[in-house]
Amino acid sequence: MAIIAPFVNLSPIALLLLIAIFKPCSSLVCKRGYTNHGIDEKASNKECESGATHCFSVICMEQNFTSTALLTWGCTDEADKNVCEEFFVNASNNALRSTKQRCECQIGDQGKDMANEHVKLPEAEKPGPIPTIPPSALNKSIMCKIGTYHGNGYGTTVASECQGGEHCYAVSCVSGSDKISIFGCHSDTECEPLRKFIAYGQDCQCRFGPKGEKMSNVYYDLPKYVPKIAIDIVFSELPIPTGYSTRANAYLLVAFSSIAIGFLTKFLLRAMVRVHE
Repeated sequence: MAIIAPFVNLSPIALLLLIAIFKPCSSLVCKRGYTNHGIDEKASNKECESGATHCFSVICMEQNFTSTALLTWGCTDEADKNVCEEFFVNASNNALRSTKQRCECQIGDQGKDMANEHVKLPEAEKPGPIPTIPPSALNKSIMCKIGTYHGNGYGTTVASECQGGEHCYAVSCVSGSDKISIFGCHSDTECEPLRKFIAYGQDCQCRFGPKGEKMSNVYYDLPKYVPKIAIDIVFSELPIPTGYSTRANAYLLVAFSSIAIGFLTKFLLRAMVRVHE
């Protein structure tokens, strides 16, 4: 199967999986490009390369999490929907070191121009409700490490007085080959509300510190090359702001990079931490 997709300028947030075959243009015109929930649509109507017989679209996502969906439009000489889906599922799983990718192809009628232009991204699922804080904990606070770390070691954390919390926590979510850890405080040790709220139900593990023990999450999920003594020094010298609470909202983006022929894919996991006074 030859999938013929456009060359486009790649944004720093999302990349496109392209499998390009350089041949003279044909008369078939298709929508060509890509989009996901993290970027504006990067697509245009272009003539296909020679040999293309159908316009196609494919939506790939992690399990059934529509927030991770990547939609690609292009040209192909393959008329079998099942062959298309098997091809993209295998390629995505291999590249992402995953077994949870699912893809859905739509292939237009042979020779029909712009038969793929109607395909849209599925609506992204919304995060779960904000975990509730019981009245008994509203006036309580605890000093915790707050922020995020990515699997590559990049991230920012601070020591902060966290209102409405009695347990410091670290929530670690893994998808594909990437990982992110989110730190904060919560009023109890229930993982499910946090998992639904900050990671849209993705696979996560939670670790909670003992009730009332400040900075109990300071050593949770550190990058392996960061010595604990360095963390002790940093946190001992930080000025401590007061009157802050945290809310973390992490979401996943699946992205693909392009080469002339073949695959290069990358899974991006971005977290945003909002701190409200």
